[in-house]
Amino acid sequence: MQQIITGPNLQLILNRKNLIALGLLVACLLAAFLGFQRVTQSLPASRPLAAPVSTAVLEERYGLKINLVAVTAAGGFVDVRLKIVDAAKAKQLLQKVENYPSLWIAAQGATLSVPADERGVISFQDGSNFNLLFPNSNNAVKQGTPVNLTFGSIQIEGINAR
Repeated sequence: MQQIITGPNLQLILNRKNLIALGLLVACLLAAFLGFQRVTQSLPASRPLAAPVSTAVLEERYGLKINLVAVTAAGGFVDVRLKIVDAAKAKQLLQKVENYPSLWIAAQGATLSVPADERGVISFQDGSNFNLLFPNSNNAVKQGTPVNLTFGSIQIEGINAR
């Protein structure tokens, strides 16, 4: 004997299926929006206006030394490692939100930024290290690509990524 579901039971089953489908659709749209937002945060098109300064000037005037700029995680990130040589000078530069480091890639005409929600707290102590992982959007940086580390309007001379 075959049983046919009718009445309120059929309506309940259909409502559950519709709610599940709607929930999956909303989750997919949210994931797409967040992914798009992250990519657009990482690739603004503007170029820093300041003339580049040397790494020696960065260390002398701003108390920061660049130890490493390298492509890592199968090309997915650019690893930048800084050493705080003079905490007072570094704090003066980095305490302003607009001076948070970014990378300018002239060959691509792109700027890479660390997403705001992934920025760590900086420990301003002489001799401490400050590490940054920049999402390498569109594989803008490859081994040997010259990049300019920027701090707001301050741009450091090109450094070839390892």
